[in-house]
Amino acid sequence: MRKRFILAIICFGTLWACQREEIMKVDEEVASLNFPKTKYLSEYKNDSLQFLALFNSGVEEAVLYIPVRLSGKIADTDRKYKLRIIPEESFGVTEGNHFTLETEQVFRAGRYIDSTVLKIDAKEVMKDKVDGRLYIELVPNENFEKGIDFYQYMIVRISGAGLTSQPTFWNKNSLGNYGGTYSAIKAEKFIELNNIPAADWLAPNKSVLFAYAKKTYEWFEANPTYDNGERVVFKGVVEF
Repeated sequence: MRKRFILAIICFGTLWACQREEIMKVDEEVASLNFPKTKYLSEYKNDSLQFLALFNSGVEEAVLYIPVRLSGKIADTDRKYKLRIIPEESFGVTEGNHFTLETEQVFRAGRYIDSTVLKIDAKEVMKDKVDGRLYIELVPNENFEKGIDFYQYMIVRISGAGLTSQPTFWNKNSLGNYGGTYSAIKAEKFIELNNIPAADWLAPNKSVLFAYAKKTYEWFEANPTYDNGERVVFKGVVEF
């Protein structure tokens, strides 16, 4: 099984700077956990993360590591913490089919930041064209008291649908020169064939971009595809 591991936050320093004032209101003598959130990081939209199966089309199981932060003293032993999914706030996804979340996880010794592990079956999400969300909430237990209300939950939006807007990688890589006028069908096949990981992907060099575009061109040539009655041709000014 091929897996893709996704780190939900990549810039802790910025995050803690943005949220430090509110986080510091917690009693440092009492251990509690919080999901850090900020509107300043691209992975977040207010209080949610988004998983697009389209950008994981070559992956059977994607693993999201959602950061969780300790308020209180760092311990020298592992401590278990609990989670739950709020059904009234969740929809469109089925546990065991589209995702797996262990409701008891471990905050490891010596850390003040760890991760909640969420596994998503990208293949099933794509097949079912899922448009849903999970509302994941921290639950107090014998190891951790309740933290700050706003940071006790994380929303994960899960989509198996196609593109609804032009991804930034199209213009960022001047793909119009290789594939002609943009269309969602062209971009989606380019993503699928080349395992493009994100909407803002940038080719490491022109050779890679040429190879990816040529592969896409050859696929459309070998597999006639139509959009509103017209055959889709992946061809710009660049000769393959």
